[in-house]
Amino acid sequence: MFRKFTVVFAFLLLLNSCAVHEKNFSENDWYAFIKTSKERISPSKVYEFNDGMIRMYGENIGYLMTNKSYKNFELSLEFRWNIDEKYNKSKGKKNSGVMYNIPVYSPDNIWPKGIQFQIKQNTTGDFIFLDNITAVVNGKLVEAGASVTSPKFAENEKPYGEWNQVLIRSFNGKITQYLNGKLVNECVEASSKEGKISLNYEGSPIDFRNIHLKNISKEEK
Repeated sequence: MFRKFTVVFAFLLLLNSCAVHEKNFSENDWYAFIKTSKERISPSKVYEFNDGMIRMYGENIGYLMTNKSYKNFELSLEFRWNIDEKYNKSKGKKNSGVMYNIPVYSPDNIWPKGIQFQIKQNTTGDFIFLDNITAVVNGKLVEAGASVTSPKFAENEKPYGEWNQVLIRSFNGKITQYLNGKLVNECVEASSKEGKISLNYEGSPIDFRNIHLKNISKEEK
């Protein structure tokens, strides 16, 4: 009887150790930082949290940054451009982004060190490597620089105002970026393999929802 209990207990421990840890982000997981301030701010004082959405609009150029750092993860979320005319002052291309693998030592500024999934009309899915982050794309090392773009290799953005799904998979320096279920960019040997995550507000009103992170333990095949 004791032996049977020991086997069952060991099996339960094994299951627990293999469990995939998943996280749904809430307002408490973020802080806000804006261009006109040098201090971290409570998220709801800068952007709107309503009906399961984060709505970023107004004059406060900046970002929402996670309080914690993450490594080897799959991050999924949805975004759409806010088409309400009362928020849309600019007539240029809509521009935003999701940053990740932001080193914990990187200071808050516009914009911090890290890797960005570019969200911009007609170029959504580009890599932006900021503050000398490097990676190998298509067998070639990306030259280090202040802000270096590696273009997406496929289009898959939905029409203006519709919800788009972003999925970012980062595992030990190998990164794949998906847009609406389609692989649009990938790299290996990224020099930043872990860090914080941010949602950027660059002056184009945008909504985010269903922000979900899952820890992963093996490389994508």
